[in-house]
Amino acid sequence: MSFSQLVSAFGLFGPDVLLLALGVTLLTSLLKKTVLKTCNKKWFVALPFLVGTLLFAVYRAILLKSPAPFGTDIASTLEGGFGCGCAATLYYVLYEKFFEKDAASPLLPLLDFLPEDRRKEAADALWKGVRGLGKEEAAAFFRESLNTYSDVPMSEDELTEIAEVLAAFVGMLQKK
Repeated sequence: MSFSQLVSAFGLFGPDVLLLALGVTLLTSLLKKTVLKTCNKKWFVALPFLVGTLLFAVYRAILLKSPAPFGTDIASTLEGGFGCGCAATLYYVLYEKFFEKDAASPLLPLLDFLPEDRRKEAADALWKGVRGLGKEEAAAFFRESLNTYSDVPMSEDELTEIAEVLAAFVGMLQKK
């Protein structure tokens, strides 16, 4: 997604949703770092939408001075809450793409077969080493490099299969 596409996506939301989404982004980030630190990471995908729906419902209840957003007007509440979650996710993507200095390597999720204590180091080193290589060169690079990060040596067939998958993934990323 280019910068202009990202910014134009914000035009889909009203000012109230964008302001609430900023609060959702901050609250979600705070929850991830404190209360939900040990929570399964898969839940973090839904968290902005859940928090967004709750905040939007409270906002609408205060605005209307009525409990209707929690009952009879639930459809509008869910729609606005989903919008808050979407905008909050866009805020996070914008932050991660342009402001976070220590962004994780895109290879990290694919290397969960490596020991956890060496996974990030391996992902960073492999990502730096593979940049600019063609598919065959990337596959050869991965075949040569992967055993240095694994506790258990891999067979040639395993190395070849993993290297080809990683090289195909990197190839897709480099086309964008």
